[in-house]
Amino acid sequence: MVNIADAWFLSRISDAAAASVGAIMPILGIAFSVYSTLYQAGSGVASQRIGANDHKKLSRTYGVIMQLAIGFGLAMSLFFYFGASFFANVMGLEAEMNTMASIYMSTLGLGSWLLALRFAAAAILASQGKTHWNMWSTALMSVINIALNYVLIDGKYGFPALGVQGIAIASVTAWGISFLFSLAVILWGQKIRVNIPWSLPKFTDMARPIMRIASPAVIEPLSWNFTQIIMTAMVVTMGEVALATRIYAFNLLFTAILYCVAISGGVQIKVAFFVGGGRFEEAHKALISGLKIAIVGVIVFMSTMILISDQLFSIFTDNKAIWALGASVLMIAFIGEIGRASNLIVGAALRSSGDSKYISVYGFTMMWFVALPMTYIFGIWMGLGLIGIWLGTSIDECIRGTINYRRWLSKKWQDKGVYAQQ
Repeated sequence: MVNIADAWFLSRISDAAAASVGAIMPILGIAFSVYSTLYQAGSGVASQRIGANDHKKLSRTYGVIMQLAIGFGLAMSLFFYFGASFFANVMGLEAEMNTMASIYMSTLGLGSWLLALRFAAAAILASQGKTHWNMWSTALMSVINIALNYVLIDGKYGFPALGVQGIAIASVTAWGISFLFSLAVILWGQKIRVNIPWSLPKFTDMARPIMRIASPAVIEPLSWNFTQIIMTAMVVTMGEVALATRIYAFNLLFTAILYCVAISGGVQIKVAFFVGGGRFEEAHKALISGLKIAIVGVIVFMSTMILISDQLFSIFTDNKAIWALGASVLMIAFIGEIGRASNLIVGAALRSSGDSKYISVYGFTMMWFVALPMTYIFGIWMGLGLIGIWLGTSIDECIRGTINYRRWLSKKWQDKGVYAQQ
């Protein structure tokens, strides 16, 4: 919801502001990929320990999740803060668009470590089955973000008018407050033990199973982000209308993606719990149930968005060229989002069972040697523009979703769990 709110407030400044920030979002997405992978690996390992009734190591696993989050979070914050201007130049942004992108990235990037800690807290609550607290934390984050955007964008109620930078500050503040809320729930509300292992041997012992899942698993989302950076650079050459349409369309599609991410989180925890207890048939049933719910939901989301596409794009802009291009993009994305649903749900199940290496290798291969060439052929060489870019990525999502599902049916994931490896 924070990204969607930011996109709307950016569009209140101008389509150029939305386009410039949209151009560097895939780079900022690198952090999201790292944090979400740690979330999946950490909550997966913790859930397997709960399923195996290994509560002795559980509290130390939670502590290591926090340590890994702060370590990676600080590294990413420095990376974005000092690299903001460089990345804006790399994306081919010029003049005012370059300045807005640099300001947004340096401000948002500097607070990235708070997002990492928020993911860590969410992983702890999710592994305990307390996902409703994550929902309340997200709701709080969204309300704070929207309220601060409103007062900071053009200076209301005595607040300074900060424009693009104000939108970034609103997001960072919302992340921090959301984390503190989740931490309070963990330590005082649910009284979940979080034991920080301060000695290197204990840290290494607890971090090893998490990193064994996360290290190969992060290859796929990072590959997605890097290929998106290249694709966005292609879109920059197509002009401001195509670039603005891309960010508005993606933020509309983000509602369907969030829905699938929520379902995948539930499936992941269930599968990890059953795998930890050696209950593989129940893990399979949990996956199939989640996959059905996700696909039906995506069909409903996408059908609705296509039917009212003009009204949805009018929320962001009154430029009818963007409306028309956006409507075409949504129609192409219909099939792609069904493929993405399968990719997200089955991928999460495979990672939580410990079988992350296989899908990462295939994901990397598909994105770099199939998706990227297809987007260039359709978008640039054939002259289809943004529609061609989306066609290439949609085909990629469908192929990867099918590959992941076939891997699941092979049952090779059954000997990849934490306790199967011990």
